[in-house]
Amino acid sequence: MRRVALLTMGLCVLALGGAVGAAEKIAHFTPVSLAPAAPKVAPAEEFPLAAGRILAIDAEHKLLTVEHRGIARYHVDPGKAVLHVDQAGLLLGLTPGDKVRFDVERVGRRYLVTRLENSN
Repeated sequence: MRRVALLTMGLCVLALGGAVGAAEKIAHFTPVSLAPAAPKVAPAEEFPLAAGRILAIDAEHKLLTVEHRGIARYHVDPGKAVLHVDQAGLLLGLTPGDKVRFDVERVGRRYLVTRLENSN
């Protein structure tokens, strides 16, 4: 009985010694980070310009009605939208029916056109 107890204790000591040694090796080679990883968000430059066709222009109120193919940056589905324009000068030379590429910025519940290119 005594031999069994000594043998069991000896096996426990060997097992613990091996576990401690393995734990030291793992702790030595495995970097530990307590801070959660930040989500990766693509910079604004990585989003393509939205594309569409001008339906109406209101230069006085700086509004642009566009039938667009979707706005990837904001996950907006294709459709028609009335967009506010940052600078009235962006509307110069454009007429209804023109194909355009544009970039928008979300301001509250509005989309503000910050870049507009004629793509005819």
